[in-house]
Amino acid sequence: MVAELLAKPDTPLLEHLEEVTRLGAEIARRLGLSRELRTKALLACALHDIGKATSDFQDYIRGGRKKAYPHALASLPFVLVAEGMLNPKLGLELTRYEATAAVLSHHSPLGPELYKGYEKPEYHPALQEALRALWERLAGYGADGLPVVDVLWQQVQHLLSCSPAALLDMPQGGKEESWTLRGLLQRLPVEDFACVKAVLHLADWLASAKWPDPGPLFLQAGSQAVRAHVAKLKGPLRAFQQRAEQTRDAPRLWLRAPTGTGKTEALLLWAGDAERLIYLLPTQATTNAMWRRLQKVYGEARVGLAHGRASYLLRQEADEDPLDARLFGSVFARPVTVATLDQYLLAHLHGRHWEERRSLVRRATLVLDEIHAYEPYTLGLLLEALRREPPARLALASATLPEPLLELFPRGELVEAEPELWARCRHRLTLREGALLEEGVEGALAHAREGKKVLVVANTVRDAQAFYRKLQEAGWERRELLHARFIFRDRQRKEARVSRPEPGMIFVATQVVEVSLDISYDVLLTKIAPVDALVQRMGRVNRRGELPPAPVFVYTSWTEGSRRLYGEEMLAWSRDILAGLSSKPSDSDLKAATKALYQKVMAGEEWKRELDLGQATLDELQRTLGCYTIDLADEELRERFATRRGMVSVEVLPAQFCEEAYALRERGEGWRLPELLIPVPLWWIAAFSERFVSLSDLGLLLAQLPYETELGLSVPEGEVSYPGGLILD
Repeated sequence: MVAELLAKPDTPLLEHLEEVTRLGAEIARRLGLSRELRTKALLACALHDIGKATSDFQDYIRGGRKKAYPHALASLPFVLVAEGMLNPKLGLELTRYEATAAVLSHHSPLGPELYKGYEKPEYHPALQEALRALWERLAGYGADGLPVVDVLWQQVQHLLSCSPAALLDMPQGGKEESWTLRGLLQRLPVEDFACVKAVLHLADWLASAKWPDPGPLFLQAGSQAVRAHVAKLKGPLRAFQQRAEQTRDAPRLWLRAPTGTGKTEALLLWAGDAERLIYLLPTQATTNAMWRRLQKVYGEARVGLAHGRASYLLRQEADEDPLDARLFGSVFARPVTVATLDQYLLAHLHGRHWEERRSLVRRATLVLDEIHAYEPYTLGLLLEALRREPPARLALASATLPEPLLELFPRGELVEAEPELWARCRHRLTLREGALLEEGVEGALAHAREGKKVLVVANTVRDAQAFYRKLQEAGWERRELLHARFIFRDRQRKEARVSRPEPGMIFVATQVVEVSLDISYDVLLTKIAPVDALVQRMGRVNRRGELPPAPVFVYTSWTEGSRRLYGEEMLAWSRDILAGLSSKPSDSDLKAATKALYQKVMAGEEWKRELDLGQATLDELQRTLGCYTIDLADEELRERFATRRGMVSVEVLPAQFCEEAYALRERGEGWRLPELLIPVPLWWIAAFSERFVSLSDLGLLLAQLPYETELGLSVPEGEVSYPGGLILD
């Protein structure tokens, strides 16, 4: 009868449990788990699916039922009793149930409502025999102190007559009402629980994907791959790249080098033979570009991608659904993972699969590129996450890496580009008192008529759209507009076009160009903005410094939109700092200007409050949740599940694409829905509730707002302000 028990339609239950345990033993070894945690992980692997030995699950797996009793819940009595018998042998408290928590939550996140209301399952008559056979197969995998199987079976009998769900809310002793088993699981040591669950999940996924070896989850010969890559580049290594490679034994690296000088190669040389490399960037666009770049270095199969649209992008580029690539990439399990910083922070805010991400990061080499790009609240979250769970190695990198920012982090080995690189003068700076929208159009057209590729950067979507409309009115055809309020399909097309501009192109954009696109134009016209943002914008013209200094025009008067976005004091400081620069500033001058601004900004009380708020939010949320995954149905918790202060957005479907969205679903191409979506500020939904309609069958909000392929989403005239004082831009 045991042979008849199935885990999957084509896999016997015992075979699956043994394979998961075998893989779990190797993963636990590679992750360096202690003897105690390794034993717990193996126990979880061995018993995670024993609950499939129920009569209704066996009927379900053979197609006789549409739904089965949750097998993770049916496994609970066995792992609970076994772990209770194991704890004294491991010298641990009787209340340490990491394996139990991992098994219970291996299909549903651990939380206060998990499995409430379920009745008792009907266990299969072959269960006892299956348990004995499983125990025989486990010999040799290194699990110390497992209980004698007949004693385990005897001890578990008194629990099989009641509902496993009732066990979760049964008092476990103590004076507090919350000291139920559910409460004990929430209060487990977080890192230990996360490690055990990570091993179980990774082993289970590998077994299901029929991967015989966890080796592909770990990076091998990384230095060799990087060396082969740099050998293909023009010329020898720069001096700062050599120094980065020479300091690869340093646990922390602070790297500062101008744009276009080989900063990424320096970081990879320092990373060397790390068994796991996690490379974090500010935006999806920069992440996508780096993902493709690192695939050429390490090989496509080794490099994963993690951000909000990664699943769509991976599916778009594959003939079939790349489930393994999506799954392992999303939890940082590929040997090299390129992700947005948001994905790292959401793991520390207890988003889905936080256990795998955080367990893997702790033994990883973590690179934080473009570290200058984050607001103080986000930096606060980051600092607290790094303080609580530092990675094995850490690198911070930026072309503008000001000392005041570095002082927030533990001291690292500073590697800086050589003086001759900083001496480059790539720009010819001109400050103009007028407004970009009023005076910049003719200037942009004049340069474009000469065949120059012109970049125009506004501070708000509304101003960028207004500038673009003037180009339309002037009849200039070589134009493009990019901002955050285009559907993803249009944005992809636009990014491809502006990355390969034709002579005479005028590219109008918002801040999305600051850290999103690898482009090099001939002329820049920009609205006044904070110095560090302007330096990034300037980096998009004459990017590699191979041409004479490129004209940069900064329009120093600001609109209400710019003032609300950046603050009047910040804009005034930036204007004064720019006024003190040479008309042909070197990269060193721009670095000093950024430092001067940071010294002013970081000394301000508002900046410090935001930083402290980020740190306090992460600390409070982790203490509140313990081992639970955040429940986003809880409004109070959802408000704190944000990595960017004041930038919470929701994706909506413009009304004109509604018919196309339903057609995609009818054709079985629902995975393509992200092509039609656009992010809008969350507060728009409340402020203009009459313009948003829920499409429950698609799980989307329909936005009844004007949308044009050239201009993007617009707000109707007269609806440009919000009672809270914010503006729609």
